[in-house]
Amino acid sequence: MVQTLARASILVVDDEPGMRNFLQKTLSGVCGRVDVKSSGVEATEALDQARYDVIVLDNVMPNQTGVDWLTEQSEIGLFSDAILITAHADLDTAIAAMRAGASDFLLKPFRSNQLINAIAQSLTKTRLRRQNTVLRNEIESGRDLLRQRDALVGSSAKIEEVRATIRRAAVTDAQVVIHGEVGSGTQIAARMLHNRSNRGENPFVWLPCSTLDEEAFKHRLYGTIDRSSAAPNDPSSARDDGILVSASGGTLYFEDIDALSPPCQTLLTQLMTEERFRPVGAERAVPLDVRIIASSRTSLHDAVEQGHFRQDLYYLLSVIQIDLPPLRERKDDIIELADFFLESLAARMGLEKPAITPGAKRRLMSHPWPGNVVELRNAMERALIQGGFEEAVNEGGGKATVETLAEVEKQHILDVLSTSQGNRAEAARRLGIARKTIDRKCQAWGL
Repeated sequence: MVQTLARASILVVDDEPGMRNFLQKTLSGVCGRVDVKSSGVEATEALDQARYDVIVLDNVMPNQTGVDWLTEQSEIGLFSDAILITAHADLDTAIAAMRAGASDFLLKPFRSNQLINAIAQSLTKTRLRRQNTVLRNEIESGRDLLRQRDALVGSSAKIEEVRATIRRAAVTDAQVVIHGEVGSGTQIAARMLHNRSNRGENPFVWLPCSTLDEEAFKHRLYGTIDRSSAAPNDPSSARDDGILVSASGGTLYFEDIDALSPPCQTLLTQLMTEERFRPVGAERAVPLDVRIIASSRTSLHDAVEQGHFRQDLYYLLSVIQIDLPPLRERKDDIIELADFFLESLAARMGLEKPAITPGAKRRLMSHPWPGNVVELRNAMERALIQGGFEEAVNEGGGKATVETLAEVEKQHILDVLSTSQGNRAEAARRLGIARKTIDRKCQAWGL
């Protein structure tokens, strides 16, 4: 609770100087940001410029009551919880406050801990509501994300370079584009980047770009406000928080952004340029507070050259670029990945982890893996189910292209030499063999 409060932004609205000072002193040492206003007019201007997690609002003010002001803001577009403070605890006031959109109300005089607890409860409710929206989005997307949380496994130079780039990018808030083939782990890389950043404790929301038309894209991102559909005594039912609200403070991951339609590209360009968005049906724009990470199966630069992708959007997105190598270009990692998947899947399925035999290793190393890491993971799952590696590896992937052990050995040594930049001592270390063995093999191959 303390960490949540420490990041919270609070707007205090009260016309009494003494009460304003008390509220400011009480909250300034606990919450991350506290702005204090003396009237509804000033508070409206503040909401037009910034976004607050909770509004602490006095009900009795000149010209307009807190309930009336809250009702007015709900009509325009209110994206903060509100706590009404009042000297009258009558039922009519409580009902009016809830109808206007207040999540709680406090009776004067109240203690500091009562106010802090009320704000903490409001933040918890908001967090749960956002988590529900995020989970619903994942279900609608049809992705079993629990199967995609594995880290980027491997010790090859190429995958270590990717991890190093992720570490460097994580300390910034810059937009990132991750390029990689199908199954190469773009979403895993995006999640690693999010988890290592200062936004890691906030939501990570995934949005596939290939399935959305302009209208669906707008509603999913911006959300909607429809007061005519509000349930009695529940103003929040008129609001369908979009992804940008639910992911506030976190990361929004656009998968396959190269498949985004031209109208959707225009909407995203406008969003990133203005850094504000307006939910459908709302009059008030909301400040944008998400980090954008995008993945692409094809070169966005080539897509721009071919006229398929907006040039301005390309430059907005591509502050940092990360290239994920396909599995065939990091063969050093194949056995390590296979062992990792076997261990994690066997534990999850309640099965005994089988040993990877020399024959299985040859099959794994010789397979081209067009589906990359995802194909390898699925092959290991089939191996566990079927009790063997032969059919699991060849299924759906054709026969192995290397026929003899000598050819497998040669290809593997040459691959390791390539990833070691031709350094035979380093290649020998990675292979676990003597340097003289590599020298002898290379001499036999005429190298």
